[in-house]
Amino acid sequence: MKIASILAGVAVAALTASAASTASAQAVQVIDKGQWTNNFNVFGLVVPGLTRNVPGVLGGTSGDNIARSLNGGAQQSAWHAIGLAAGDTETASLSDGATFSLKGAVSKDCAYYSGDNSTESFDFGTLGIYAGDNTGPNAAFTMVAPAVLTIQTNLAGCNTNNTVTLSRAVADMTSDSTSGFDNNVFTNKLPYSVTASYQGASQVAGGGAAVGRTLTMAAGDLNEAESNGAWKSPMNLTVLVPTPSQALLAGNYTSSFSVLIAAQ
Repeated sequence: MKIASILAGVAVAALTASAASTASAQAVQVIDKGQWTNNFNVFGLVVPGLTRNVPGVLGGTSGDNIARSLNGGAQQSAWHAIGLAAGDTETASLSDGATFSLKGAVSKDCAYYSGDNSTESFDFGTLGIYAGDNTGPNAAFTMVAPAVLTIQTNLAGCNTNNTVTLSRAVADMTSDSTSGFDNNVFTNKLPYSVTASYQGASQVAGGGAAVGRTLTMAAGDLNEAESNGAWKSPMNLTVLVPTPSQALLAGNYTSSFSVLIAAQ
């Protein structure tokens, strides 16, 4: 009877857990069922009765039926089963996964390689003129040939929309001479042009093929600019000092210009 009491306690615990599970995410599956036959004794004879289901109104409680199923000397035949099983901890799903977001930043950067400094001087030396007294009056003191300079770098560009600008403060190479002169015949200025050639890019979103660019700051201009998408390529700068129609005043002729690649 002590064992019957223990099993009856298990049945009560199972029923309690089942009730509590309705309010929790993890359901507890409870098995608590049995049967017994309502035999009765007539003048010493055992007459089989009806089979009763437990628990039930006619079958009675689980605890009573457990006791019957353990009693080998009982008048009634009985069996009873008690069991517990834990259900899913969460609602079961046919698929599961996750979404991962990645984030990072790339700085805007523009480049023009010019060595370890951003300024450089180029000296044409003597700008040849027709000198002497046997050149004839028309050619005397005039410039013999154009002066040309090519500056090539293998790295120029920008990793975002950008503007390439050629600029200068003074349009011409100008003599430092303080001498007076006949400006119908002489000039103290040498006009010059600067042309930048490189492989740029369109600013259309999504990208595209490289676009060959030729940006020219013509003689007399102070600046020229061109917009690009992200690009990188070699860049060539060509400086052309053509021969003027007038004779050249003596002196040192100087000028400066800049190339700038700037992110927009």
